[in-house]
Amino acid sequence: MTNSAPGFGGRLKQRWHGIRSRMEKLAAGRKGLGGLAIASFLETTIIPIPIEIIIAPLMAVSRRRGMVIASVTLLGSVLGAVFLYGLGLGLYDEVVAPLMTMWGAEQQFSEIEQRFAEGGFWLVFVISLTPVPMQLAALAAGVTSYPFWLFLIAITLSRAVRYYGLFALIALFGVGMARIFEGKKLKKADDNSHPV
Repeated sequence: MTNSAPGFGGRLKQRWHGIRSRMEKLAAGRKGLGGLAIASFLETTIIPIPIEIIIAPLMAVSRRRGMVIASVTLLGSVLGAVFLYGLGLGLYDEVVAPLMTMWGAEQQFSEIEQRFAEGGFWLVFVISLTPVPMQLAALAAGVTSYPFWLFLIAITLSRAVRYYGLFALIALFGVGMARIFEGKKLKKADDNSHPV
């Protein structure tokens, strides 16, 4: 008697193909790109989960749209940082101070404020490159009235390096990454001529 139901590996493979198909549709559609911009804005402002968890698989399954995905993610992130800068600049007593108290981050926020006096551009740049949540740096930039144009350049450059750098890695190793996602073993000489 043969069992026609797929085993665990078969079900996992079917599930991955379903997820991959949905991710390809998300990456291809305008609504999906708007959703990525919103997710990136939220990641920059209130949700401390790296957006790369979402965009890396999208870039791997739709490498032709990788630059667009990186650009939309960059736009959402920069808008989120500008929003936080504005909160820090205009609503410190009403919003920022109570948030710092609620998060128990008064000391950390005070230290970041002091570091802005020493070199705010590089502080924002380095924090924005790392997966460390950069909310405190953006708020502190506004609170200290750090020059907006320097803040904007630092955020844009650092986040561009982060997202376009991720795309470059996926463009170079995307087929291998996709095979790992599918549960296939990598070949020693991988043929990169076939799109994912």
